[in-house]
Amino acid sequence: MDLADQAAALPQGAGVYLFRDRDGAVLYVGKAINLRARVAQYLSGHDERFMVRYLVAAARSVEGLAVRNEKEALLLENSLIKEHQPRYNVKLRDDKDFLRLRIDPRARFPRLTTARRTADDGARYFGPYPSATQARGTLAFVQRHFKLRTCSDAVLDSRRRPCLLYQLQRCTAPCVGLVTPEAYAEQVDDAALSLAGRNRELIPRLEARMVEHADHERFEAAARLRDLVTTLRKSTERQAVADLAAASSDAWGLHREADRGVVAMLPAREGMVQSPRTFPFEGEIVDDAALLSSVLNAWYGDHEVPAQVLLPVELPDAHALADILREQNRRVRLLVPRRGDKAAGTELAASAARARFASLHSEADRVGRALATVAEVCGLDGPPWRIECFDNSNLLGQEPVASQVVFIDGRPSRKDYRRYHVKSVVGADDYATMREIIGRRMRRAAEEGEFPDLVVVDGGRGQLGAAIDALRELGLDDQPIIGLAKPRTEHARGERDAVDKIIVPGRPEPIILRHDDPGLRLLQHLRDQAHETAIGFHRKTRSKARMRSQLDDIPGIGKARRLALLRHFGSLTALRAAEVGEIAAVEGLGPKVAERIFAALHRRDGESR
Repeated sequence: MDLADQAAALPQGAGVYLFRDRDGAVLYVGKAINLRARVAQYLSGHDERFMVRYLVAAARSVEGLAVRNEKEALLLENSLIKEHQPRYNVKLRDDKDFLRLRIDPRARFPRLTTARRTADDGARYFGPYPSATQARGTLAFVQRHFKLRTCSDAVLDSRRRPCLLYQLQRCTAPCVGLVTPEAYAEQVDDAALSLAGRNRELIPRLEARMVEHADHERFEAAARLRDLVTTLRKSTERQAVADLAAASSDAWGLHREADRGVVAMLPAREGMVQSPRTFPFEGEIVDDAALLSSVLNAWYGDHEVPAQVLLPVELPDAHALADILREQNRRVRLLVPRRGDKAAGTELAASAARARFASLHSEADRVGRALATVAEVCGLDGPPWRIECFDNSNLLGQEPVASQVVFIDGRPSRKDYRRYHVKSVVGADDYATMREIIGRRMRRAAEEGEFPDLVVVDGGRGQLGAAIDALRELGLDDQPIIGLAKPRTEHARGERDAVDKIIVPGRPEPIILRHDDPGLRLLQHLRDQAHETAIGFHRKTRSKARMRSQLDDIPGIGKARRLALLRHFGSLTALRAAEVGEIAAVEGLGPKVAERIFAALHRRDGESR
């Protein structure tokens, strides 16, 4: 029985479906309100996402597990994902690359150290911190204000006199007994409260100690505590969320490019925003809402549920998920804020996700993935090294021009850009213009012996057909070429989320990629460069044409003087704005001719007004 027959036999109620490979290993686990309809979407071919194709190609069987409702489907999905760890599901593992700060309270005179991973070793861990700079900056702040030792255990045991840090008032010198174990334990508690973001609990403790020092006339120590309290208050003001009525909240954000990205969670506890947690993923094939639903379902199965969960998008199963979370915290609310401080929280989480994604995937890597996508879409043997894109521009058929932009290895090569004056086309005929420009470019390519790996035409099937005709006339039927068309028809129908369509010769339907697919973004960048180049060249050409026509009517202005004015001012607007002395400064002109030009141009301005 093939996949289609198996899908047709699935129940039509809620449940969980599993795709398996030839060896029976689970490739993907998903949930659905209607199992049969959901699995049919994967097999129908209407889903253009690349990972769906790979999943369906690798799958040899699909099975469904029916449940009574959506809540049970969520719970079962989470359980099966944890059990099977399917290849195409998001792997929810906390990002292990961030630094944390570690302190072991059982040690003799505990000290702070950095760690990449947590362990069940009795120590306390703080973080993770989004960057090593932030982690070490936090460590330096704690050392400066709470004066914990930095030396190793071996140095602690062997030192006989205080080190330089004691002289700088950065350590209380437990190594030589200048602080009691009880007083040092208090320092450790203070540092831990600060690192945990519990300044509202820490500040009263410090203030009470400050008053005690002042009462005993230890004014220098009281002043140090006063300065620390001031610093902590400012830090609290910077980090405090506006909605302090909420005891706790988690703001979630997401950044993805095609099938991989990063989910970030920004926790706030006791009104304090803490360091983000990030969860990279790869191979995920569902949309943002379904992905976040799976992440939340998995995360809160093992972690504290706050009073508020702030999300960037509406979840398809929000009610069922809320029911599950309320079993841990009956007050929890799932919110999708649109404005204000809560929306700012989800935006901060999205920024954390973007930053982590950027650190994980270099620009070169993203370009490589984009080129690989383009190669797959166009049926190329490998990533295209040289891509050329063409666009036309005219105004009611006047001064038609075209542009050619070149990307080498995924990046603009501006020295290879070309601009064309259209020679054989009369009027506004985009198809004929494209045929002429492609023909001219490919004749030159044949003469030079260097052809592009891919030609991109800005336009739909009409422009692409004209370009293909030009290639056929030259006997270049094997030249790879595609069209990139804006979704004007879809937008006219009200489909505001429609994306640009990739037109491939021989395919009856256009290829639709996700709006954030790196391959589509590369093609859009290429097209936008071609459009801007064509528009800019057309404006310049039109301006010079107007300037020529106006100068031709002025007595004493021949070809040489006209060219000199064009070179000097560049446009009729600039020439009109010039004073007589500026015009006279042009080589080959004098005051009398300059006055004649100035009078003629401004007389026409007055006539036009």
